[in-house]
Amino acid sequence: MVAVAALFALPVAGVICACVSAPALAQGPEDHLALAREYMSNLRLDRALKEIQKALAADPNNFDAWRLKGDLSLRQADLDGALESWTRASSLAPGNIELLTSIGDLLIRRNDRLDDALGVYRHVLELDPGNVKTLVSIGSIYERREQWQPAAEAYRTALGLDPNFVRARSSLGAVLFKLGGYEDASRELRKAIELSPHDLRSHVFLGLSQNHLGHYVDALDELKEALQIDPHSANQLIGVREQQAQFLRLIELFLKAYDENPREAGRSFDLAVIYFYAHDYESSWKYLTKAEQLRYPIPMEMKEVLWSRRRLRSP
Repeated sequence: MVAVAALFALPVAGVICACVSAPALAQGPEDHLALAREYMSNLRLDRALKEIQKALAADPNNFDAWRLKGDLSLRQADLDGALESWTRASSLAPGNIELLTSIGDLLIRRNDRLDDALGVYRHVLELDPGNVKTLVSIGSIYERREQWQPAAEAYRTALGLDPNFVRARSSLGAVLFKLGGYEDASRELRKAIELSPHDLRSHVFLGLSQNHLGHYVDALDELKEALQIDPHSANQLIGVREQQAQFLRLIELFLKAYDENPREAGRSFDLAVIYFYAHDYESSWKYLTKAEQLRYPIPMEMKEVLWSRRRLRSP
């Protein structure tokens, strides 16, 4: 009676607010889960968790509740919590391929759970033998283990099902490069770039393949393209120190081209790029500045990364 009297004592606006306050009206698990999704969309994750817990208290075997709890844990960067909740959800719906794939994708993020991830992906293939994405994920596990032949086999199987799957094509090219098949790698990587002109990995490994084949100008073109797409990631992928001799030869060629026409802005930019990949950041900055003075369109990302690298090298 006190609660009812208090309600009627409120102003009209207060009554309306109380009546539409969804948390007070939620009854069953689905109501709580609907509220949890709304709270998550508004980044009120603590309130979302409380609603999920209410749903599970009402129905401990609610598949949607466990799955949503895993989604929430992932949003909070709690990978173990996400895995625990999704595994419980999967036990309630063992044939849910989408959820199994999510579990595999979560496991593959940890080097100590690659065997578990492989087991999950193989189970997905038992349920859906034509799942191209899963075949590519299996290939990536073999890559992480440096098992190049099984990785290449997984990617080729995926491409047999979908020849236009860019990640499979690009990954196959990268693996062929690691196996020393630079011509075959270049062929696959060019196909990947035709399908996706801004695929970073394809440009990087095509550049490295061309570098090993002695096609230095083509190599630089591809590496420049990779740098413009993502300077930081491209630099991480290239592994310049393993190919220092080839890059020194490339620097020599571009210095000669620069000396022939120092007023051509593109020559300065080319030198800036190749010095960047050779980890000579001072020389790179020198030629980048010259290119900028000649009004060459400098990618801002490159300038920012190069500036930070120089600062790190400063005494």
